[in-house]
Amino acid sequence: MESYHNIVKDNALAVVKSSEKLYSTVVKELLRENEKDHIKIALQEILPSAYQKVSQFIYQKIERTKFIESFTLNGIKYYAPAIRLRNTTIAEFSFADSAFYKWRQTNEIIWLNVLVACLYREKASKPLEYDIRRPFLKLAVDARADALSNLNYKTKLAIAYTYEGCRNAIAENYPLIFPKPITDPEIKTPQKQNYVSFGEIILDKIEGDPSKFAPTNAMLTTDFFSIYNKDIKDQRKKKK
Repeated sequence: MESYHNIVKDNALAVVKSSEKLYSTVVKELLRENEKDHIKIALQEILPSAYQKVSQFIYQKIERTKFIESFTLNGIKYYAPAIRLRNTTIAEFSFADSAFYKWRQTNEIIWLNVLVACLYREKASKPLEYDIRRPFLKLAVDARADALSNLNYKTKLAIAYTYEGCRNAIAENYPLIFPKPITDPEIKTPQKQNYVSFGEIILDKIEGDPSKFAPTNAMLTTDFFSIYNKDIKDQRKKKK
């Protein structure tokens, strides 16, 4: 999937060939739990259209929101955030979102390592009821990213795609915070929007009051977005 999304789309032949290869690979993966003879028969006799419903994620919006629960690297076990990022703080989400954006813009693996290191952490000495991981600490991410640089690349991609799915789910719930690109009626193509980091939004929210910084950063992402979403609604009502 990652190879397909990164190919040059102005080469029609390359797009067709890559699409066919990707579709075939996904179908084989979907059939993998079956016996080899049955897979062969299925590939020969079942029309490709039969797999469309279960392979829409290839070209459409990513909806995966459940992370790989954990992995072990160099004898250390790292644990995932909850489904749909329900137990992440806004500070963690803000940092992860910036890393994800930079990875998508540059395709540099260092940002993919930072994203994984932000989301996956060792078990806390005193785990919370809703989060087994160590508390998020921005200053500890770089060292952990170095330690996770040897993690299997496909595992990193799976984590990044899951994060994207979680972000898409959050965007659906808070359209005022995550507005869809505006389409120009003249050219009928979405206009690119400038990315605004949530770190900047947090600073704006506390209005320069240092005493509010720590408690705001410690808020769960969903709580922060609920408040911020209401603030946007109230501001729009005042303007009317």
